[in-house]
Amino acid sequence: MSPAADKSAAGKSAAGKLIDILIPQMASGDATSNHTRLIQELLEEKGFEVRIVVERKTRADRGTISIEKWKCDARISILQHSIGSEVAQWVIRKRSQVVLNYHNITPAGYFRAWQPELAKSVERGRQQLDQLAPLTRRGIADSAFNARELRELGIDDVVVSPVLWQLDGRLDPGQAEISESIAEDGGTVLFVGRLAPNKCQHDLIAAFAVLSRFRPESRLVLVGDASPPQYLLSLKSLARRLDVYGRVVFAGKVSDQDLLRWYQLSDVLACASEHEGFGVPLVEAMAKGLPVVAYDAAAVAETVNGAGIVLRDKRPVTMAAAVDRVLRDQQLRSTLHDRGIQAARRFDISVTRRQMWDALKDLLEPQN
Repeated sequence: MSPAADKSAAGKSAAGKLIDILIPQMASGDATSNHTRLIQELLEEKGFEVRIVVERKTRADRGTISIEKWKCDARISILQHSIGSEVAQWVIRKRSQVVLNYHNITPAGYFRAWQPELAKSVERGRQQLDQLAPLTRRGIADSAFNARELRELGIDDVVVSPVLWQLDGRLDPGQAEISESIAEDGGTVLFVGRLAPNKCQHDLIAAFAVLSRFRPESRLVLVGDASPPQYLLSLKSLARRLDVYGRVVFAGKVSDQDLLRWYQLSDVLACASEHEGFGVPLVEAMAKGLPVVAYDAAAVAETVNGAGIVLRDKRPVTMAAAVDRVLRDQQLRSTLHDRGIQAARRFDISVTRRQMWDALKDLLEPQN
């Protein structure tokens, strides 16, 4: 073999082991970013070289390359899609075939009044989704709810593979004392996720105001960044108007260790969200044995799978009554604890890694 042919063969061999994962940016604590890292670890364990391609590199984007340097030369390219992005636009511009890992796109209407630029970004993501459909070799959806949306776009090859997630760590020794200190209060209601209009924390605050009338020592804890920031201001204003501001904890973004503490300290996870393509915090709560009360929207019932209380009506009185029932009924809490742990096993990392590999392996096997 000539040196030129030898070099060409080596290049083809290297490309055959190369996989690109395209994502707008990698962010600490972001479910899609964590999912991307876990896919990278899985594929590297299988012997592949994995590059993460981002729109804009930040300090958190170690080990990534920018989209401007993307050469479309990998065995497969996996696009993480949930919002309008330049990485998606590069795929469209280059007419490059991709594996579309779809995490759903929140309808723009939730953001127009709060942050017009964010509304435009999700509208762009929806437009790009239509353009990506004919370029999709395979769709990977993290729920059946999302899979239906891909099939409606005309993508025939769609596989359901849940989000890869992993919440590690143990509570430190001082946590037991803190837990005892709140054991006699009126109960702690927890929400985890972005503070955003589609997640409807305003409905949680309204329900909590009702709950606090007969549980005056209770508290509501909202864990997560505000997106958009204006929505956080409205939530604080609402809490003041309903006279519960002093008992609503706006915890903001927290570390994994602090998140574990909040799961341990809380008595029930409540979710009034109107648009969830999957719902990682629901799984985290169930895995920790925390009872779940949630509004039946999008993929919520699919994710909870009968292991929590799922409401068709989220009026404040209805949600408050459901939360109160969990707080006062020890037998119900025990039942939901056990069911939640069992249901969350469907999303254990050992299970979801296998599902993701099954979704990809035939695209990565040597071609004869």
